[in-house]
Amino acid sequence: MFKKILAAVLAVAAAGCGTSARGATGSVKIGYFQGAVTGPETIVAANKDLSAKVPGKIELRPIDSGVAGMAQLRAGAFPFVSGVGNPPFVGAFTSGTDVRAVYVLGIDSSGLAVRDRVRGPGDLRKVGVLVGSTLDFQLRGWLTSQRLAGKVQIAAFASEAAEAAAWKAGKIDAVYISQSYLLELQKHQARVLVRSTDIAKLGYAAVNMLAVSAPYADKHPDVVQALVCQISKAGTLVKGPQAEQYIGPASRFQGVKPADAIEATRTYPYIPVAEEASWLKGPDGKVASGRLVKNFTLTARFLVTQGRAKSVPTPDQIAAHVDPRFWDKAQTGGCR
Repeated sequence: MFKKILAAVLAVAAAGCGTSARGATGSVKIGYFQGAVTGPETIVAANKDLSAKVPGKIELRPIDSGVAGMAQLRAGAFPFVSGVGNPPFVGAFTSGTDVRAVYVLGIDSSGLAVRDRVRGPGDLRKVGVLVGSTLDFQLRGWLTSQRLAGKVQIAAFASEAAEAAAWKAGKIDAVYISQSYLLELQKHQARVLVRSTDIAKLGYAAVNMLAVSAPYADKHPDVVQALVCQISKAGTLVKGPQAEQYIGPASRFQGVKPADAIEATRTYPYIPVAEEASWLKGPDGKVASGRLVKNFTLTARFLVTQGRAKSVPTPDQIAAHVDPRFWDKAQTGGCR
């Protein structure tokens, strides 16, 4: 009898140790993008001083697009998607996916790569872009600002890899593409006609976020909190003096050489910590007046014109899919 009791006690103790080290979730699966720009989720996964503070073993799952990532999240493949843009995110919740944005990572760094014969906007005839993506949203917004909407043909690609390959093969003269591929195309004599930072000033910001399934966030708030804390820290580290030390190990997840990852990540416009709150909430402290909700409203209008959303939700309806509580807690000692 004593041996049975002792065995039971040891089993409970072992379970307790497992929970404190890994958390009750076992693994933390995150959909992420590969490429030259190193996402903060890969920085966390590759560096034990960061990953050890997340209650669960981080498992990264590559995705080709935000649309695919949101579909996989809805299907239960993983509860998190890191780096998802506003159109896929808004498209997901307007079609019934219960998902929330918990952290804004950065403004997408992308650009319009053209051949020498394209000297200005008026020379554009056909532009390739990742269909339904944040880039698609930005490109169409920029074309509208240039009074070229309907005059320039949009070539939809299912992946940026296919888009880049078409440009290299000479099948298309212009592509609006993310920083990772843009750097590669510039090595093949591509010229950048306009950048995402310029388009963002026109109101069409390409916002990349950490999204999480709402049921998962409600069930495992400790995991979400830890991940927000460590991803925020990673975004700061890659801009500091120890950047190479952290980016190097993470490059294996990106599928690129460490030197290429360091170069691409160094200039990527991550959101400064001081600006994070303004995206999640407005000056009045309400989510509905925050920059993210305003961006999502423009994005919803874009989706309606494409037939991918039936109507534009109200600010309050959109605000239900922005969750600032984890960032709020991080600012009041929640990351200790």
